[in-house]
Formats: sequence, structure tokens, C-alpha cells
Amino acid sequence: MLDTSFRNYKEKLLTFIISLILIFSLSSFVYSQSPGETTFIGICQACHTIGKGKLVGPDLINIQDLRPESWLIKFIKSSQSMVNSGDSDAVAIFNEYNKTIMPDQNLSDAEIKDVLSYIKQQSTGVVVTEAQPIVLSTGLTLEEAKSNEFNIGRNLFSGDQGLTNGGPACISCHNVVNDEVMSGGLLALDLTQAVTRLGVNGVHSIIATPPFPVMKAAYINHQITQDEAFYLTAFLKNADFVASLQEPATPQERFLYAGIIGGVILFGIYGGIWWNRKRKSVNDSIFKRQLKSI
Repeated sequence: MLDTSFRNYKEKLLTFIISLILIFSLSSFVYSQSPGETTFIGICQACHTIGKGKLVGPDLINIQDLRPESWLIKFIKSSQSMVNSGDSDAVAIFNEYNKTIMPDQNLSDAEIKDVLSYIKQQSTGVVVTEAQPIVLSTGLTLEEAKSNEFNIGRNLFSGDQGLTNGGPACISCHNVVNDEVMSGGLLALDLTQAVTRLGVNGVHSIIATPPFPVMKAAYINHQITQDEAFYLTAFLKNADFVASLQEPATPQERFLYAGIIGGVILFGIYGGIWWNRKRKSVNDSIFKRQLKSI
């Protein structure tokens, strides 16, 4: 009797374990990403959508019907090579998107074909819609952002407020002409009118999921949170809007001001060192020693 019960228990346990294995295997099969989807999400999605409107670059819905596959492969690998060669379509796209340079992609023909297959699959039955509004975790939309949100974004940009995951401040590489922000780095593009060039959704997408190699490397282990991306976008949108009211300092002016400040500091130091000598004769100490010796 006991042996029969133990055997039944073992059979039920074995059946349960096999069921779990089948469930996990099936879910992995159903929900695993295709190679094309993985590449699109990791590289393309920051600048392009499929059926949700323009971002930094064009909407890629049904792109396979607009250009030959061979042309798309060449363009994806190095769009600037095609622009510089005078390809009329490449030049037209470059000009339409405010001459924003698409980074060269180190992808094989097979990997690009996988991406194009994924885009074709995702384009089926899709109705083109506008991009989703940019929303803070509290529900506040970017259009509703006010001075409080602009100030938080400015502090994040300048580094006065650190990013949650320890990423570098934007100002270390970028400059924004704004009276409330000191001059920034010159390693990357000036972002004063980034929203005009890239659109507000494009700017937000680049901040949230950096597509450019250097920026991507800087934040790969220090991801910017969605709320931080919201605040930074709000600041850049406002900076773009008020740009005409700012008074940017030219490099010559900066050099002049730095020279004046440096000169004042040096004169102050030298003045302190020689202060006592100005109050007394150069030979005062010699004269006193002679008096003592008499």
C-alpha cells in the first residue's frame, strides 16, 4: 500500500516537472525576439518608428516598398558615403531631416536583411499614427511643463543635480546658449536649437536611448531614467524657445574675461607678498642691525 502511494507521488511529481519544462520552453519560443527585432530595438528604435510617425529620422513603415533592398543596405551601412557621392535620394533625405548625420552601422548584409524583414512584418496592417506624448511618471505631459520642470532639467544638464544612475552630465560634452547655464563642452554638437533640428520627440528618444556610439558607451551602464529624460527634454525645449533672447559669449569674450579675472588674482597675490616691503625701506632691517651693534 505504501509502495503504491510512493509510486503515484513520483509519477505526479515527474508529470509536474515535465509540464513546467514544456511551459517555459513554449513561452521562450513564443516570446523570443527575432535577430531583426533585436537589432532594430538596440540600434534603430532611438531614431525611427514603424508606423508612429517621424522621429529623428523617417518613419520606416513599408520602407521595403520605397527603396530597393540593395540601396537600403548601402544607405544603412554608410548614409554619408552616399550623400557625398551625390546620390539624389540620399541627399534629399539628408536635407529633409536638417542634415542630421545618421551614424554608420557596422552591420553585415544578412543582419540588415533581418532588420528589413522585421520592418516588413511589423508594417503589415499598421495604421500610421502620431508619436505618443512625452509624459512624466506623475502624468504631467511635456506641453504642461513649467519653470519647475525646466529648472530640474537645467540642473541635470549642468551637473548641479546628479543623474540617478551616475551618468556624466550633458554639459561635459555639449553646450547650450542659456544665460542660466555656464558654457559647456565642445566635444559634441551645440544643443541650443536641438529641438528645432530634431523635433521634441527626436530629442527625447536620443536622450532615453542613445544611438550614437560615444554617447551610448557613456550611458550603457548608467542609463538615464524616463523622468530624467523628460526633464532634460523640457529644459532643451525651453532653451530652444528662448534662444533668441540669450546673449551668448563669444570665445574672444570668454578669453578676455578669463584674462581679466586671472590678472586681478595675480596682482592680489603679488600685492600681498610685497605689502610689507612697500611700507618700509628696503634697508630698514640692515639699519636696525647696525643700531643694535653700537
